[in-house]
Amino acid sequence: MRLTVPDTVGMWRRAQAIGDRDVARQMRKIFKDFPAGSRRDPTAAAEAYARLMFTTSKFGRPGVRGEKQFRRRFFDVGLTDASSEFGRLTKHATLISKSFLLSHGTEAPYRHLGKRKDSIVYTNHDTLQPEGSDNYTVHYGFHCPDRHALGMWIIKAEPLIEEGLSWYLPSYSTRSESSSVYGFRADRSTQDEHEPMSQFSAADYLMRGGQLIDPSESSPSESPLVRPVLQIDLPVVEGVSLRNFSRITVDEFDAHKRFHEFLSTHFLSMSEALNAERSQIELARLRQEIEDQVSSVRAEFVAAARRRPLGAVGAKVASTSARLVAVDASVMKRVLATAGLSTAEAFWAAVDDVVELHPRATPIGEWRYVWILSRKSRPL
Repeated sequence: MRLTVPDTVGMWRRAQAIGDRDVARQMRKIFKDFPAGSRRDPTAAAEAYARLMFTTSKFGRPGVRGEKQFRRRFFDVGLTDASSEFGRLTKHATLISKSFLLSHGTEAPYRHLGKRKDSIVYTNHDTLQPEGSDNYTVHYGFHCPDRHALGMWIIKAEPLIEEGLSWYLPSYSTRSESSSVYGFRADRSTQDEHEPMSQFSAADYLMRGGQLIDPSESSPSESPLVRPVLQIDLPVVEGVSLRNFSRITVDEFDAHKRFHEFLSTHFLSMSEALNAERSQIELARLRQEIEDQVSSVRAEFVAAARRRPLGAVGAKVASTSARLVAVDASVMKRVLATAGLSTAEAFWAAVDDVVELHPRATPIGEWRYVWILSRKSRPL
């Protein structure tokens, strides 16, 4: 009998993987509400996802689905402007990211999605007849350079997204119309052009969560405000589609979970080490502890790959080089306010500009961390 991938992953399911419970709850509802056939058309899948993530209040005020819950959470942010890179970045970032957020900024091309209408009808208390109404219409769309590539990622990464391990935050623009009718009098207000919607952005989540993942192999300039922390080879699963990778990650999550918890506690110690008088000694100690933990995870990955279930889907364990860089929070805040998260080149150029303008600046004691990942991997 032919062994299918779903049968295979079920054989080695040990623990359910949940990255962020609020994201998981919302994403499961979104995939449940996906229009029939949209999974067979990547462009339709991207648009369906963006429509289902868009909400309007009773008074026509636009918003992002689940935003109130998401605002209180911490997410690791991916730095890429190309949807076609989402799959590779997801594979390489899963080990170091507990809940991975991808997004496109409002500088990406605008894609119209539709409109939402809401009305409030006012009743005469004496006659119990309608005497007027307020009507709201919101024309909306999202910014995306390649809907087909985004849709492919959404379809293939569905198991990860449903577990809150990864998700996509659309950046919306809207145009509003409103009218009020009372008796024979009518008033109308119209916004002429689509404008970026006020929403919590990927940059906001970065300042809150503090971890950026950059797949560009950049080489940032070193200074007291931008400091290298470590360089290490991370184990990654290769040789499988993103869909199978997502299932493997969900079902073989024990090693990922332990490493996430380990990193979380060590990031606290890392900030203290960067601010210490003998920072190089403290950082060297932390580097050794992280390297030991990575070696342990790598051994688990290799052992899992030798078992029949992983081998049956062609999964292989590889290694990719990664650098961890600490950026002073004041620098990050200035950069995000000016350059945003458009491209890695623009981001690091803006960091260099801030550092050059403040050559004698001292760190404020708060740090944001950037993982710079290699685009290449090699077999172990």
